Amino acid sequence: MKISLNHISFSYDADAGYADMIIKDFRGSFTAGAFYSVIGPNGSGKTTLLDLISGFLKPLSGAIEIDGAPVFSFSKKALARLISVVSQDHTVNFPFSVKDIVLMGRHPYIPRFSPPSTADLNRAETVMEICGMRHLQDRKINELSGGERQRCVLARALCQDTPILLLDEAFSNMDIRHTLDMLHLVRQSVKEKNRLVISVFHDLNMASAWSDDILVLKKGEIKAFGNSAAVLTAETIKQAFEVNSIVEYSQHVQAKQVYYPIH
Repeated sequence: MKISLNHISFSYDADAGYADMIIKDFRGSFTAGAFYSVIGPNGSGKTTLLDLISGFLKPLSGAIEIDGAPVFSFSKKALARLISVVSQDHTVNFPFSVKDIVLMGRHPYIPRFSPPSTADLNRAETVMEICGMRHLQDRKINELSGGERQRCVLARALCQDTPILLLDEAFSNMDIRHTLDMLHLVRQSVKEKNRLVISVFHDLNMASAWSDDILVLKKGEIKAFGNSAAVLTAETIKQAFEVNSIVEYSQHVQAKQVYYPIH
């Protein structure tokens, strides 16, 4: 499984000039069996990039392909069997139970007007168990804390069981224990299921510790893209975020970590 983006440009204003594009002539690819992190300052195009890959947005120019086929050549149902998304805005306006929300991940596989199969129900049960949500399965999602809701939505994406998983700040509201648990599950699926994961992070240390490759965006342009250890440098951070930092390898996490001077 491979996602290719060829000369992608995008703006929410179709008449905008190149300087006002959210994504500017993006060229890059993502391959299965790897965990990619996307970092960059606010407004750099991170969320927009994921929305383009998922087919939620259409580029003004360029082509996005999955294994050589244009993303818009897939039906919505076929695309939902390829890509699952956990977005920043996961508001649920109806009081569905946790189990109902997780089961929604099986929707692409259930024939119209048919109930979930035994296999669908078993998949949902398994995912709730590994995500530590079995005890919450009958609770209404609007009764949960922000972190619990986020885990529920991530569990729905895992229940969808797609080869591509797009995560937009999917761990931001979770406490550290659940963040690490869920990151471990996602990372494990990359190794065991050859999944392709692209995750937006604001925490550079989390991005470094968990990802194989890091993409650095600023004003819609690639500032660096490659192996996490090679990309994460004080020079790159200064260029992208305009802050001074010290980047050192940490034996504790076996990855580079970033420190910022207080004064």
